[in-house]
Amino acid sequence: MATGRLRIGFVTCVHPIYDLAPVARQRQDAIDELRRAGCEVIAAETPRTVRDAVETAARLRDSAIDVVVLFFCTWVAEEITLALAAELRDVPMLIWALPYLDKDIPMPSPISGLVASGSNIRRSGKRFVWLIGQVTPEQVRQVVSAARAGKVAGSLRHARFGMIGSACPGMLDVAVDEASVEHALGARAVHIGLDTLLEAARAASPVEAAAAAQELMAQTGGAGEIGEQALADNLRLYVAIREIVRQNQLDAYCVRCWPELRDQHKITPCTAHALMSQEGIANTCEVDLPALITTYMLNRLAGTPAFNFDITAYLAEEGAIQFAHCGAAAASLAGDPKRALLRVHMRTGTGATVEFPFQEGTATLAKLLRPLDGTWRLFVSRCMVIQSGDGVRGSVATVRPEPTAAAFMDTMMREAVEHHVALVYGDWTRELAHFCAFTGVEYFS
Repeated sequence: MATGRLRIGFVTCVHPIYDLAPVARQRQDAIDELRRAGCEVIAAETPRTVRDAVETAARLRDSAIDVVVLFFCTWVAEEITLALAAELRDVPMLIWALPYLDKDIPMPSPISGLVASGSNIRRSGKRFVWLIGQVTPEQVRQVVSAARAGKVAGSLRHARFGMIGSACPGMLDVAVDEASVEHALGARAVHIGLDTLLEAARAASPVEAAAAAQELMAQTGGAGEIGEQALADNLRLYVAIREIVRQNQLDAYCVRCWPELRDQHKITPCTAHALMSQEGIANTCEVDLPALITTYMLNRLAGTPAFNFDITAYLAEEGAIQFAHCGAAAASLAGDPKRALLRVHMRTGTGATVEFPFQEGTATLAKLLRPLDGTWRLFVSRCMVIQSGDGVRGSVATVRPEPTAAAFMDTMMREAVEHHVALVYGDWTRELAHFCAFTGVEYFS
């Protein structure tokens, strides 16, 4: 599920009147440390005129960089950095300044360059993330963390999100102005009829569906409850969805799974979602675009499957909250995939689901919220996934959110957080804060 190495465009920023030996050393040290951290660094010549800046930006754009780092070593000629920002307007920008070039000789100061350029770049309408620190492995980890968030923000500007069918009945809190989504993040919704999916499933190769069933049974504890043929029949949806994703060049997708599929056609896309997620294609249930974008973001940050839940129980005695959905998570999220069971839907006895309690460990919860007073917001919480027990049905994660379960629920209700929340393993709170700085989305926890 790797999303590829970070491609960082690296531009050293100095005032053109200076040619100082410490700058060359710091520049090379920074490039070397970034490469040691696993990044692909496209290092540009230091621009000393506006024309240089324009040419540098063109070369970096042609190199398909994910982010650009402006590395401030001295005070700068602000028209040069402003030209870089203007020419790289659509590329996420990270400004990294040394705290000083030489502590005993205060001039020329990189912090002066940072503040002066930052004010002009921000006034031009370009957003950026800034960091101050010496060239050390720890500082480079901070730079890489911010760059990773920038890559996700940049990928959203070209991302295509498949909306297969309309929102499920009664779910008003998933309704969103798609033009507002595209304006804020660049992400596009691609609408596909539910009938298109059903027709593609009917036309799907039974051989491919049977192979998918074999693959999923091998990944999990088997299909004892549902049976291999019934599983393969459901996985015709997987074959269909995979082809729809390919034909429409989708980066992620969601499906109206009920009432038509589950209740009328007696099939569910849950097992298809689990396989697609394991293959790196983020997805969610119930045609919720902000939840789908959130799941995509977490998947891209972590490089591992993320999953989107309902909140299903408040466990005061455990200081915990239960998140669950019918059973559509990637089996790898069980820790031991053999704990994942292939079953029929817990309420209707139809379709096929992948059911397990999520493994214990540190995780991040997040939800991109529909605008309130015109502002897009991102709700984020670090949490600890704890044991749920083996008797639970569906895809279930029991978590202790920070700071407490009570505070988490109070924030949700006070800040109008919608009912779908996504989870991914690892602590990605810092990266999500950087993402918000890149995009102008308001971060809160």
